[in-house]
Amino acid sequence: MKKWLLLIALLASNQAFAHPNHDTSLYSALLHPVTGWDHLLTMLIIGVMAYQFPMKKGVIFPAIFVSSFGLSAVFSTGLGIGEEQLHLLNQMILVALIVLPLGHVLLTKLSFSLVTLFIGMIGVFHGVTHGVELDASSFPVLAGLILSTIALHTIGFFVAMYASKKHEWALRAFTICSGVFAATLFVQSI
Repeated sequence: MKKWLLLIALLASNQAFAHPNHDTSLYSALLHPVTGWDHLLTMLIIGVMAYQFPMKKGVIFPAIFVSSFGLSAVFSTGLGIGEEQLHLLNQMILVALIVLPLGHVLLTKLSFSLVTLFIGMIGVFHGVTHGVELDASSFPVLAGLILSTIALHTIGFFVAMYASKKHEWALRAFTICSGVFAATLFVQSI
């Protein structure tokens, strides 16, 4: 147990929030979602959650996230948001990552529409944050962010597909540990 706490503390000791100072290249935009733990874990969990439904229904989660993420990123580009508001947006992303594992654990007991709405809201928070940090109106930046996001959702989906039969407990442990990690980062950000 002490080793896990030490690992969480070491991971949380880095900057809790997004990663400013990226350039506007496709390469930088592709890396942006995978270099922040909050973005990476959120997208993987949504992919895992998508697998728990038949394909026609499950694909809605990533589609809603990518749509709300992309649109809000474009519309928020160039907004004059100060450091306090950006900090609040990043905290909302962490709160969403704290709640998202609960949604995964209770997925079959929650309304599909409610979960879809929640995932759309998470997409908006991520999109606005990325739009403010990056020039998401630039096609290479937007394309990189969306491609990387889709790739992470797909990875989460296929990991769930291969692990769900024998290791469903590992998927739940992953999402719960992600929520604990996010809670640690959130407390650190206050």
